[in-house]
Amino acid sequence: MKKNNLLSYLALGIVLALFNVLAFVIPTDKTATFWTAYAFSVVAFAAQIPLWKIALGKKDTLKSKFLGIPVIHVGITYLIIQLIAFAIFMIFPMLPVWLVVVVCSIILAISALCAIAGQAGANEINRVEEKIKVKRAFIQFLQVDIEMLAASETDAETKAELKKLAEKVRFSDSMSHEMLGELESRISVKVEEIKTAVDKKAIIKEIDMLLIERNKKCKILK
Repeated sequence: MKKNNLLSYLALGIVLALFNVLAFVIPTDKTATFWTAYAFSVVAFAAQIPLWKIALGKKDTLKSKFLGIPVIHVGITYLIIQLIAFAIFMIFPMLPVWLVVVVCSIILAISALCAIAGQAGANEINRVEEKIKVKRAFIQFLQVDIEMLAASETDAETKAELKKLAEKVRFSDSMSHEMLGELESRISVKVEEIKTAVDKKAIIKEIDMLLIERNKKCKILK
């Protein structure tokens, strides 16, 4: 991924070099209009680097790259539009400077707002996914705890019951809810009781009933 990033920056540098060659080789009057449009175009090139860094983030993962695509797309679109504007002002260098400033400022402002909106969307997706991970953690940890109990159990019947319970947990609703906090705490306590209980099968049945109750309430809360 890092190699791809370097290639992207190299491509940007090549386009910048080509832009400068065309800007100064093509015969045209180098008026204030030309230089103002040129300055805005250089800013558009320079803006790509922070935009790409912000969009891709520090995480070198496929998900990070995918979520950053909208912002990168905005940056590239901004650059293309700015270059088109520069070409027009280069062809018509007699146009007033104030027109260059207004047009290029509008292009820059709209692009900046779109980039901010795109990054905000990516951040919101990450926030929601992190929240979902937390909500799923209870069932995932519960399944692991019961599987560990089954692995260490010496009684064949109890081991079989624990394995069945682990399967039921596995197919239980993975999404938790704050209103299920008290019920899930009771389930966790019961699982801990199995470690020292004499009648483990009775506790397994209690956990089974609590799981049924939890799953039914999960459906109501959706």
